[in-house]
Amino acid sequence: MLFSSNSLENIRVDCEGLLWGFSHKRKHLRDKWGQFLSTYQRINPFDVAVIQPTKNYRIHAIGVVREKYYDDLTPVWPAELRRGEVLYPWRVSFSLMLFSEEPITVLTVRVQDYISCFGLGTLTPRDLDNILAGASRKFKLELREST
Repeated sequence: MLFSSNSLENIRVDCEGLLWGFSHKRKHLRDKWGQFLSTYQRINPFDVAVIQPTKNYRIHAIGVVREKYYDDLTPVWPAELRRGEVLYPWRVSFSLMLFSEEPITVLTVRVQDYISCFGLGTLTPRDLDNILAGASRKFKLELREST
């Protein structure tokens, strides 16, 4: 999965809290709302999510999904706390996240795989392999997978 945020600062905060949230205020985009819900429902525990700022396609974080849930009662992020309301109730918690101020790698996602206005997209297995190889180099990790 690919998650996008408006800023690197938001990504840093999400990594510190091991939590991500998607907005519900975009329901007026009916043509994209169904696509968002369908993609969100396909997020499962142990999925790998890569995270980038919306405008630059540079991956700054990678996380392993713990669970997804809807919470419209608990403000978490600074903007929610300031306004006293939940802005991002479609949540994903992580069991592990890697974050880097410097980009881990660069990725351009095909337009059909990305839901604009929601910051959610899917990745091909090849895209994910390339990102994990970049993370392995960046963080000097030895990544192995079973066959």
